[in-house]
Parts: sequence; C-alpha cells; structure tokens
Amino acid sequence: MSNHLDRFTHHAHAERGGFFDRDRSITVTQAPGWVDLFGGIVADAGILSLLWPGSPSVMVALQPDPEPIIRFRVGQRTDSIPCTALFLPGGPREYADAVAEIDLHQPPRSPWWGPALMAWVALMREEFARFGGGARVMLQSVEALIPAASVIAAVAKALAQAYSIHLAPRELAITCAEGLARLERRSTGAELIGTLTAIYAPANELVIVNPLTAHLSGSAHLPAGCALWAIQAGDEPRQPLARLRTALLHIESLLGARDGEPALASLSISDFIRQHRARLPAALPASAHPHPAPPAALAAFTLAEQQRTRLALALLRAAASRAQRDDDLHLVGELLTQSHWEQAALGLTDPHADALIEQLAAPAIFGARQPVATTHATVLVFGRSDAEAEVQRIAAAYQARAGVAVRVARM
Repeated sequence: MSNHLDRFTHHAHAERGGFFDRDRSITVTQAPGWVDLFGGIVADAGILSLLWPGSPSVMVALQPDPEPIIRFRVGQRTDSIPCTALFLPGGPREYADAVAEIDLHQPPRSPWWGPALMAWVALMREEFARFGGGARVMLQSVEALIPAASVIAAVAKALAQAYSIHLAPRELAITCAEGLARLERRSTGAELIGTLTAIYAPANELVIVNPLTAHLSGSAHLPAGCALWAIQAGDEPRQPLARLRTALLHIESLLGARDGEPALASLSISDFIRQHRARLPAALPASAHPHPAPPAALAAFTLAEQQRTRLALALLRAAASRAQRDDDLHLVGELLTQSHWEQAALGLTDPHADALIEQLAAPAIFGARQPVATTHATVLVFGRSDAEAEVQRIAAAYQARAGVAVRVARM
C-alpha cells in the first residue's frame, strides 16, 4: 500500500461517526494518473499508444447509504446530489438526462464532479447495475489537476467492490470510457486508453494500449535511473482538439474505412506513401469544420506516432544492455521531441508547451513532448533521475517569465 493510500485509508476510517456511518463498511480504492509518451493525441485513429501509469492520483473511500442521496467530501467541503438525478425507481435515466442533472447540481470549482457521478450512470446503463440507495464518498487527489479517466475509474472500482458487481477489468474500463464519452458529448480514443490504463495497467510499467481492440498489447519497465515528469503550465487544462477528431474521421472515410474499423491504423508508413497519400485532397471541407492541417500530413503524422510507439518500446527494452544504454535512451528522447515538433507543425500544440520544450535542454534530459490534453499535463519530460533539479529550475524560470502557475510532478 502506498504512503498516500495508507494515510488516506487511515483518514477515512477516522471519519466513522462523522462523515461516514460508524456501522457500515467502507471500500477504499485508487486509480493512477497517466501520461502518453506517444500516440494519445491521435488515438481516435485506433493507433497504438505508449502510456505510463503514474503514482496513485485519485483515492476514493465509499460507503453505501440507504438514504437516496450521494454525498461527496473533498477536502473540507461536502456536496450532494439526490439519487433521482441519476436514476428513478424504474431504472437509470437516459444519458442526456443524467448529464443535464449532473450539470444542474454541479458545485463551483469541482472538475471531478461529472466523472465521479458518471460512474453510477455508466454502470447502470451499460452493465445493468442497480443501487438501492445513495452513498457517502470521500475523494482525494494527489495532483492539482487530475484526468477525468482517473476519477471515474477510482469511483467505478469502489462501486463494483461495494455492490459486488463482477466485471473483468477490461469491461469496467470500457464502461468508464463510455460514461466519459457521454458526459463530454464526444467519443475519443484518449478516453478509452485513459480508462484502460487507470483500471488495469500494471504499476510502474510502460504499456502499449490498442484503442481499436481495447487491450494492453505489451509492456516494459522504465530503465533504472530514468524518470518521467509532467509539467502543468497555467490553471486551466488544455481543451481536447475536437476538430482533430473530425479531421481523422474524414481521412478514415477517404481511405475506405468500413463498419467503424479504422483504415489508417492498419497501414504502414511505406504503404501509405506508396498507395494512399496521393488519394487525399489538399484540404478537407471547411463546411465540416475539421482541423486545418493538410490531410496527408496529418495521416503521415498519425502513422509516424504508431511507429514511434513501437520503436520507443523496443529501445527501452534494449536499454537493459549497458553497452548501448545511453544511445538507446537518447534515441527515445529524440523520438519524443520529434513527435512534439511534428505536432507543432500541424498546429496541435499550445504556446506554453512549445516555449517550455525550447528550454528543456540539459545533458540529463533526454527529450520532451506535449501529451494528449485529457492528461491535463502541458509537457511530459523524459530524463535521468538526477534531472529533477534541472526540470524544476526550468519550470520556475518559465513561471517567472510567463506569469502563470507552473507545477512539476514526478510520475
């Protein structure tokens, strides 16, 4: 049990007779945060993504309550919502109705609210779970900004344990992804790779996630002496690029995708260049409001991300050999930085990320990249473990220069 979870569990049990009822059992769960080294930004195309599940990010203590109210304790604040906002005696509300009720009751400054409550809705609608009353939920985050996937995963795991809902981890992850998609009124590959990682990725292992099949497709340990950091610049999380998803869907249709099966992810870069690149128009229809990046360049970047995922995993596995360790790790860093500047050339990065990566140059720093927006990280940094002081120094200098809050978290 991690120190964070140990302290949280002790705190939750100390609330018996206070926030929690003294005589009913309490279920404690956790879910990690995560960052994508490669692929997450174009996961909608079904390509492989390489992810790192970090330390426990969200911790939940849940106690079923016969009163039909769901109460949340976050910090010193308690907020509540009647169960009728989510389900009625005859069964769960429709997704759209539940989302409207969740939005109506949302307290200020509570980004965790929607993802946490959608755990109930998704389990009821997708898995026919039924809850005979409300609940008291204590929720704590280790990080200031937390992925929605971590919130819904932690709450869904607690509900499954407390109510004996028997689901395989993969099925629970898919259920959570569906809940997030309905909450955010869009379906993205980033939601699925996030919930798969938060629910059942091995701790302290890099994992390849296949959003097309919703499976983990391989893993590797981060080499000894290496570390990852997430830098968050500004208090507002970056918005997911909805127009990018639209553009990828257009490209899929032009390549002949059928029955929802992505066509792009099945191609190699060489096959795309030889057979398909010339088939794509110079631009996509403006009437559909797609991302303005040239279709051929966006498709090539998507396939390059898939190749970088495979190359980085092979290099990280090979780094166990000391004879080529330094070269391999620097190559992984080069792939990360290459990915970032290719994103930037397509208009897929933000100014904070570009400015930070310009400064993240030091012998102990291998490379950096802007990850997918749903992780709430601005930049992911890969380097030697002793790069911590340098990463913190660069972040502090950027905070002073840009006038925005900058946080560094070791993953």
